[in-house]
Amino acid sequence: MKAVIVVFSPSGNTERVGKLLKTSLEQNSIGAELINIAGKEKYFLTKYTQSFLQEIVNEHDILFIGSPVYAHHLQYHVKDLIESLPRPMDGWGKIAVPFVTYGGIHSGIALDEAGKLLRKSGRKVLAGLKVSSSHHMTRAFMKEEYNKNPDEDKLISIIEDLVQLVKSVDLNSTKDYSNHLRYQSVKTYLKAKVIFKEKVWHEKRYPKVLIDYNKCIQCGKCVSVCPVCHLEQDLDSLIVKNINTQCIHCFNCIFECPQKAISPMGDLEKAKIFMENMIKKAKEHPDTCLYPTT
Repeated sequence: MKAVIVVFSPSGNTERVGKLLKTSLEQNSIGAELINIAGKEKYFLTKYTQSFLQEIVNEHDILFIGSPVYAHHLQYHVKDLIESLPRPMDGWGKIAVPFVTYGGIHSGIALDEAGKLLRKSGRKVLAGLKVSSSHHMTRAFMKEEYNKNPDEDKLISIIEDLVQLVKSVDLNSTKDYSNHLRYQSVKTYLKAKVIFKEKVWHEKRYPKVLIDYNKCIQCGKCVSVCPVCHLEQDLDSLIVKNINTQCIHCFNCIFECPQKAISPMGDLEKAKIFMENMIKKAKEHPDTCLYPTT
């Protein structure tokens, strides 16, 4: 059996899960390949998404797709990725397993969205995994990153359960279990659909990224850590924003800039209060879980 794990991991949380999954698969004699599309120019700056996937994804029996949760939803680049997947033929397996990572506050409806899209792509969804991870963005306006030390042993144990499920199933006759990924309440679905609109929030509500060119030394580190290729250097090595791709507010550039030349611009106190209220109101139990539950 061969597995491919494709992730979009802006801050490293989703890739971390992918690496643990790859290790567990290989320890159980299942070949595994891990691909992180973050920062891939051919993926984010061209329209040849499907041909890019066909180039980098090798033949496999089962496909794992990993995404962060943004504003209660599957990150929209991963939605586009799943919609661009070739149909399950010519080496593309017909079995899929989505997994999502969220910042310990709320996983929203992302896993269900992934399951539905994978089923629509012609695949059967064997299972789904949600993982409570550190909330990377909170470092921009809180004293300490929220949920920075999630339970690693618990995650490893649940990943092993997933791998054992993969080993035990007949991939040619398994049923589709995507309906088991709808674990949230109707109220949560309504809030996600009506209130939490990721692209609108990026444009209207999230702090903007401001570059102080008086401090910038043109080292290019911000460019190298931008997961969607929004930042680039022009012919004079000046940092500029690429209009063909939008900032997703991961704030990698802010955290990695050695000169502190990049900062969030906006009402940070309001953002802090909003995040603190979210933390108080919405904590999931169980926080990390494999679906279908046994």
